[in-house]
Amino acid sequence: MAEQPPEGRLAAAAGVVRSLSLGNVLTIALLALIALPAYTIWKALSDPALLDRMLSSFKEESSQQTGCTLREAKIRGGQATWGISTGWAFHGGDRYFISVAISREPTADELVAYCATLKLLADKLGQPQL
Repeated sequence: MAEQPPEGRLAAAAGVVRSLSLGNVLTIALLALIALPAYTIWKALSDPALLDRMLSSFKEESSQQTGCTLREAKIRGGQATWGISTGWAFHGGDRYFISVAISREPTADELVAYCATLKLLADKLGQPQL
């Protein structure tokens, strides 16, 4: 048995379209109207470059070896800023920190050196006068 000619397929498709009721057509239109924005939002949320551009991020890593905390902050796709900080003093619920902010990610050796310098500064500053 031979395949139907294309005119037969087109005629069958036209027959299916003609057999749709107004309710069916409205339902299909409503589904398409809902699906298009949902698909667009899904594609946008699955794009890492767009998310990086629209959202801020913050990471914090505490180091038991150096006693300092390394923080990375990024504001809406801008350049990342790294901060190395150590505790200086505590008074009740208040915490005093001393920190250095740099515009590039520090190496492990730089992290140790910055942390040692911050601890020396904190020792020199002593307790805050409250």
